[in-house]
Amino acid sequence: MGERSDVIEIPRTGEKFVFLRRPRDTDDVFEIEFFVREFALVAARPHIHATAEERVEVIAGTARMRVGREERSVGPGQTVVIPAGTVHSLRGQGEEFLRFRMQMRPPMKTETMFETLIGLHRDGKSLTNPLQAVVIAREHDTYLGGPPVCLQKPLIALLAAFGRLFGYRARYEKYSGPEGD
Repeated sequence: MGERSDVIEIPRTGEKFVFLRRPRDTDDVFEIEFFVREFALVAARPHIHATAEERVEVIAGTARMRVGREERSVGPGQTVVIPAGTVHSLRGQGEEFLRFRMQMRPPMKTETMFETLIGLHRDGKSLTNPLQAVVIAREHDTYLGGPPVCLQKPLIALLAAFGRLFGYRARYEKYSGPEGD
């Protein structure tokens, strides 16, 4: 994936990811389309993006979304906007694939985050490894949807430092190409 392909497929699961708009194309938004089953479990954990607004549009299938304290089913043609700093989660309902488009504003390093998460998933690596997770969370200003962020920040910083000592990174050249690409 170091060639930064706009379409990434995972033959093992049949999942597909299409990078529609990247920061190199536009300064104000990152946009990706998901055709997923297993990978959707990554977003199933309630989480917070401290500084980015997320917009999710379901194209096919049904998603169970939580935004703040509200949880609801979202189907084809429906869009949900999640303000920065809001707890949210998304998971597919049923056995069918979930197809949705996601935008992040501002884009920050979201492109690299998804290249890393998708690359790890494609390579069969666990996306639940806590040290890998905190390294990525620290880099992308993302927190769990439970404890107050002010309590999580110092703990994530400490654990991310340990994670980096053990070789975990928020960005891998294997998935995102050389730095500065």
